[in-house]
Order: sequence, then structure tokens, then C-alpha cells
Amino acid sequence: MLSESEGSGNWFTAFMASTGGRIARAALGAAIIGTGLFIVGGVAGVVVAAFGLVPIATGVLNLCPVAPAWGGPFNGASYCQARRPRSPQSGHGDTP
Repeated sequence: MLSESEGSGNWFTAFMASTGGRIARAALGAAIIGTGLFIVGGVAGVVVAAFGLVPIATGVLNLCPVAPAWGGPFNGASYCQARRPRSPQSGHGDTP
């Protein structure tokens, strides 16, 4: 298994940790909620809609519960930090 410092995971975990992946999870969650409320309906629809909160929460919190299965970290932020080192803020004292 790769360590987090080597940018562990694969293209899927890299995408899911990115802003685009987080937006995709939120959109998927919204689609599941809409399907549950407007297509399925009733108690089953509410259960489906409640399940739609899971991908939204993982996108907002930048967590990926399936990433460890592919060798990536559960916390998407740790993947992003391992992939690109932080640079010091520029602009302090550059202009008079």
C-alpha cells in the first residue's frame, strides 16, 4: 500500500478529493433526494432522500468512505496535502 506522502490512491480518489469530485458528490446527493421525494414518494421516498444526504455530507466534509478500498486516505484533505505541498503566502512586504 502506498503512503499518503506518495499521493496514495488512484485517479478516482484524486478526482473525488478535488473540487470537481466534491461537487459531483453533492450533485449526486441532490439527484438521489429529488428521486426519492418526487419519483419514489411515500415512506420509501423519504428513506431514499435521507440516503441522498450521505454523498452531500461526504462532499461537504471532504471525506471519501470508499477511498481506502483503492489505497487512498479516508480524509480527502490529507490526500490533497500529500499531493501538493503548501507554499508560503506571497505578497507580504512586496510593495511599499
